[in-house]
Amino acid sequence: KTRQQVDPMLQGKSMWKATLAIVKQGGPFALLAGLGPTAIGYLLEGGIKFGIYEVSKPFTHRLLGGMAAFLSLPGLDSKVISLTLCGLIAGTAASLMLSPMEALRIRMVSDSEYAGKSSIDAMTLMIRREGLSSISKGLPAMLLKQVPYTITKNCSFDILTMSAYRILRGMGYAITANVKIAVPLFSAVAAAVLSCISSHPGDMLLSLVNAHEGPKRTREFAKEILHGEDGARGFFVGIKPRFLHVIIIVTVQLMIYDFAKRLVGIAATGL
Repeated sequence: KTRQQVDPMLQGKSMWKATLAIVKQGGPFALLAGLGPTAIGYLLEGGIKFGIYEVSKPFTHRLLGGMAAFLSLPGLDSKVISLTLCGLIAGTAASLMLSPMEALRIRMVSDSEYAGKSSIDAMTLMIRREGLSSISKGLPAMLLKQVPYTITKNCSFDILTMSAYRILRGMGYAITANVKIAVPLFSAVAAAVLSCISSHPGDMLLSLVNAHEGPKRTREFAKEILHGEDGARGFFVGIKPRFLHVIIIVTVQLMIYDFAKRLVGIAATGL
């Protein structure tokens, strides 16, 4: 996905042909480039994101309830607004944690000079060449990716499960153990699709910013894409392989998230 976004030679190819081209050029292990920073970055990002999202729910609920009463605006005391605010807070925190590791991962994937190095050696080389700003220059793009991604993924999962359980109860169905598997599963797949679409422009910008050395910033890359041959469609290069990745990862994430909540005595998502 990242290689398609930053390598013009792969942008016109299908996901399968691009994969074959990468393997032919660098061998099968080329597909594992950047695995170290991916594992470290997303371990921290996932813990921070899901933790803050869940913990902030009571806070945002009380905050919006108080504001609604003070301002005489009952519409503020909304479950959707509350969940969106939780997603905004969690996505921002996750971006701060993930940005340095994503900068390193993208450079290791896109630049052959970094590909064979360990995570520590590659990070040292980046900082020595470009300074500490090299691991933080992608933060604006990371926020454009992670905040919509978190809001869409977590909030839509909550809302979809809540709506599904409400509809099933209204139709007279019992909420059995099988229902508690089927509802989160279908909701998780839908949330994965929506979050992939909403966050892909930010993902595209993140890949471009971090793949290139120098002071060029997110705003400049965005202008280049908009004024390019594909226009706004240029923000969605590489979305097909990312669909495959995100649907699998997010579905598994959200199913584990729902099961872990129940395991510690918290009600299933949506109930």
